[in-house]
Amino acid sequence: MARTASLGQIASPLDEKDRLLLELVQKDARLSFAELGRRCGLSPPAAAERLKRLEASGVVTGYHAAVPASEMGLDLAAFIEVQVKRTDYPRFEKAIAKLAWVIECHHVSGRASFLLKVAVPNVAGLDLLIGHLSQFGETTTSLILSSLVERRVFER
Repeated sequence: MARTASLGQIASPLDEKDRLLLELVQKDARLSFAELGRRCGLSPPAAAERLKRLEASGVVTGYHAAVPASEMGLDLAAFIEVQVKRTDYPRFEKAIAKLAWVIECHHVSGRASFLLKVAVPNVAGLDLLIGHLSQFGETTTSLILSSLVERRVFER
């Protein structure tokens, strides 16, 4: 039987120790197995084994350093919607894979085909990127003025 969640809650087949372990690793992936075990009420080998199981099952997909785009000289962020004809999807996907300024690319429903999150050095860079993307179809751009939630930690 599927479990349902109320607004703001997450229904999950994971047990409480798995959920706590995931919460801790999301907040600080550099915690030792000893520290993870201590905080979860597990031995270090048990914490390591649970985390290995979560990785193997695809619940944990990687460990990453968070680097603000501005620290890389990319001071302007935006969302760009692109309307791409279905027949151009393969060409669009190849082109997007080569564009370092594209941080995220999502195939979406609605008027646009794709929604891109981009970070560029300045307005001239944004103009250049939009010009390049326009070969695939109409674009609509929204500048990101501020972000209320940039990365969600899934908590218990």
